[in-house]
Amino acid sequence: MDLNLDFSIAIGLKSPGPITRRVTEAWAGNNLFCLACDAEELIAEPNNTPVRDFVCPQCAAAYQLKGKNGRYGNRVANSAYHPKIAAIRENRTPNYAFLEFSSASGTVANLFVVPGHFITESVVMRRNPLSETARRAGWIGSNILLSKVPVDGRIAVVSESVPIDPELVRSNWRKFQFLKSDPQASGGWGADMLAAVRQLQSDTGQRNFTLQGFYAKFRDELAEQHPDNRNVNARIRRQLQLLRDNNIIEFLGRGRYRIIG
Repeated sequence: MDLNLDFSIAIGLKSPGPITRRVTEAWAGNNLFCLACDAEELIAEPNNTPVRDFVCPQCAAAYQLKGKNGRYGNRVANSAYHPKIAAIRENRTPNYAFLEFSSASGTVANLFVVPGHFITESVVMRRNPLSETARRAGWIGSNILLSKVPVDGRIAVVSESVPIDPELVRSNWRKFQFLKSDPQASGGWGADMLAAVRQLQSDTGQRNFTLQGFYAKFRDELAEQHPDNRNVNARIRRQLQLLRDNNIIEFLGRGRYRIIG
């Protein structure tokens, strides 16, 4: 993987946004591989294709690329809100590739991919409509709240200017593929539960927790995130079973659990 960016292809462009897009898309077209299968390259979609920038020629996994000079913060401005929510509800969310580069060195510093099944409604924030004087008056955009995506959902491809072995990258991807393939995880429940478990681990510094403690901390939040579910406690228990069956947590008996990894 060549981490050098070719800024010469952006000569004539003046705004940072179009420059970043042209340079990072060219780099991705030459270097980014599919995380979901063993395809060694991705195919660029035609300009202005909604939702996605690249597609895998083997498994048809879709990717949307975001590029930034410097580091990403807790939120990333993204596309129109309502189409994004519709895509999430219809399981059409692309995988998001977040590329951080240094314009000073002209190289890629970090690249991580968030699988589409980690982009749930709870990590998408509605922005205020554009003013009446704006060119797209009334348009409603969105932010992706990276702070709400668990670390498991940020698959590193390049870390601190060092490319990660593609086999390790794909192994990390496969570990949480069940969040997409298992019907029990549908509707964002699996990803939201994993995020809650990771938050609990971070807040307490402990791997062990109880079912009642989990209810107390997250039941209301999960009920708000999933208003159509009428029996939140039962759904939480099923999601804990799903995480247990996929070796994320283990059941210790009597309503006690331990986070494995």
